[in-house]
Amino acid sequence: MSVDPIHEAPHASDDPAYCETWAYLLTDLERRTTLLVHASWLPGRGVGNHLVTLQRPGRAPQSLRVETQEPLRSSLLSLEVDPWKNARVVCPSLALELEFPAFTPPIDFGSLFRLGDGMQQAHVQAGVRASGRIGDDRLVGVPGFRDRSWGPRDLRQMGRLVALLMTGVERDLFITVNSMTHRDRAFSASPDTSLGCVFVDGELSVFDTAPRVLRNADGTPAVFELPRGVAVEIDLEDAFQEGRFLADRTSAPDGFPTADPILMIRMWATAARARGLGRLAGSYQEGFLFTN
Repeated sequence: MSVDPIHEAPHASDDPAYCETWAYLLTDLERRTTLLVHASWLPGRGVGNHLVTLQRPGRAPQSLRVETQEPLRSSLLSLEVDPWKNARVVCPSLALELEFPAFTPPIDFGSLFRLGDGMQQAHVQAGVRASGRIGDDRLVGVPGFRDRSWGPRDLRQMGRLVALLMTGVERDLFITVNSMTHRDRAFSASPDTSLGCVFVDGELSVFDTAPRVLRNADGTPAVFELPRGVAVEIDLEDAFQEGRFLADRTSAPDGFPTADPILMIRMWATAARARGLGRLAGSYQEGFLFTN
């Protein structure tokens, strides 16, 4: 799959709603550690946000966020990208130096990431094996995920989000699902848009069909049934980290009619299993739009 390398670099736009992001996530089952690095940039305003969230066993969660006037560099972190192949993240505040080399091609979802006029983003993902240093811990080949998006991005259009981001532990396996419902739809409504992929041992399929999610009596997901017979078994009782964070408040256009609605995301880091394909490591996420 070919995606022009120019799209890994920052874009130019005068649209105040135009937002681009670079995101990297790893899930270390051995150390029970999870890391999220998220950089957003609004070229029409010349401002962005950088976020690093780190959770390790026996330590308080660390979540640092700063505003920046550069897309890939701030007082918190620096990000160097080798288009669609690798990325290097350095965060001195958390003694973090990591690389995120991809083992999949860039997975381009084209026009699938659309939720009305305010959310029409190009979206590219890849499975990665992260290596480097977090403090005194040395990481080698840890399952991870990378995400790149650009275009009009008004997260306040999104009433609900369900996402599954999983990477194989023993084999080159990568599974993702993002299902989104518009803010004006009923809570019980089916997703307005879905995008997902399954990459297994070099073979890739991309789909826009919402998964069938079987849930436990308490409402937590038990099985994601995906196209082509792929089933992911997940038990949040086995999650070793749970985090909560707010999506960037700057990623909505000026003059939006509500006071300050924001998307709150809960993310569980956990092991899972793809039925018949082996173990997975990654995250399950739920997002909801809040207003004050």
